[in-house]
Amino acid sequence: MMTYLTAVLSLLYIVLTGMVCTEEQDHYKRLLLNDPDVINSRLINLEKSMQDVVRLTQQQQTMQSTIAQLQNALLNDRGSTYIRWGRKQCSGVNTEMLYTGFAAGQKYHHIQYYGGPANMLCLPNNPEISNRTAPGSSLLVGTEYRDGNFFVTGANTEDVPCALCRSANTSSSIMIPGRESCDSGWKIEYNGILASGSYSHKPSSYLCLDSHPEFLQAGQDNKDGHLLYATRTKCGSLACPPYVDNMAINCVVCSK
Repeated sequence: MMTYLTAVLSLLYIVLTGMVCTEEQDHYKRLLLNDPDVINSRLINLEKSMQDVVRLTQQQQTMQSTIAQLQNALLNDRGSTYIRWGRKQCSGVNTEMLYTGFAAGQKYHHIQYYGGPANMLCLPNNPEISNRTAPGSSLLVGTEYRDGNFFVTGANTEDVPCALCRSANTSSSIMIPGRESCDSGWKIEYNGILASGSYSHKPSSYLCLDSHPEFLQAGQDNKDGHLLYATRTKCGSLACPPYVDNMAINCVVCSK
């Protein structure tokens, strides 16, 4: 009987002691929550956290602004170049002219020799002249229209102008022979007729001559320099269809 009573009293003591401890803990908690120092410390920490958030937000906005500026700078710096043959100026939206000048190439013949470069050049009209005399094995002469009035009325023997152009916000410029329009997503810079030197003369590069060619002032003088002819198709090894025999070939310059 005494053992049972002792056990009951011990259990009651443990319960009461636990209740007192809990009340004391709650009391101390209430004291801490109402302590001005604790409240002030929490306010200071909260203010510091808010300042950190504001600073991070400002840094993020600054980074976003910097990224946007860099992206705009990259877009503005993008550009591709092309030569507009047969014109003194450039065309198209967001296109600037780097210089205007004279179409030139190797003389179409030189006695019995048919060597020399095949490409054409667009010479600027404000050259910086060398002070050295060259031997003369390589010649550079102005380009003249041939084929009568095929390109435009009065074109025969007139000198050919050109312009070096830069298309802004693009990275590629291409000349497509056999087309007069560009694929979707590409911008038309200009279109025209494919032209080159004669097959009976020195090798020459193909170029896209503008569909509305101009002449150089006081250029109508037959010097038999570098000559430019319209290019036509010749069926056989060239598939016909889709091509047609003896037809002039369209061309277009596209940028993207």
